Amino acid sequence: MRDQTGAGPEVLDVREAAEYLRLNEQTVRRLARDREIPAFKVGGSWRFKRSSLDRWAVSQEQAEPTYKILAVDDDDTIRGLLKRILSGAGYAVEVASGGREALEIASIQTPDLILLDLHMPGMTGPQILEEIRKLYGNVPVVILTGYPESSLMEKALRFSPVTLLAKPSTPEKILESVRSLLP
Repeated sequence: MRDQTGAGPEVLDVREAAEYLRLNEQTVRRLARDREIPAFKVGGSWRFKRSSLDRWAVSQEQAEPTYKILAVDDDDTIRGLLKRILSGAGYAVEVASGGREALEIASIQTPDLILLDLHMPGMTGPQILEEIRKLYGNVPVVILTGYPESSLMEKALRFSPVTLLAKPSTPEKILESVRSLLP
């Protein structure tokens, strides 16, 4: 059903709403599930009225958007640094020291972006990434690693798309990578 301007359908599905709002599909699903965006279900699938999305988008422009980022690294110093850099830039940041903790945090609130170390005890970065892809599809992932040429990196690439950022990295490079992936 086209709207009165002929600009496209008045009722959008998740993919169309994500494209229209320039958001990740998983983010749109989370917003709908959490009742943070006007949505309704038809046959178990989320639907969005374009006019309601327009009003919602205008209200969001008045409030600074806060994207949720999950930073996963076994190094306390790196986790603290990532939290300070990203929080200081206005992002909501959760940190995890390993895979199980990361998956638990993500199950409570779906992240809009994940920063992930590859070399960790317990679950490796590729194992965490595999679970993330199963649960959240193509949520943007930035791999932070001091071992870009390793077999772990080869395993992680099986779960692309990912962005690679070598350790050590500057705060500017970290923010540039995050900003390039979030609308």
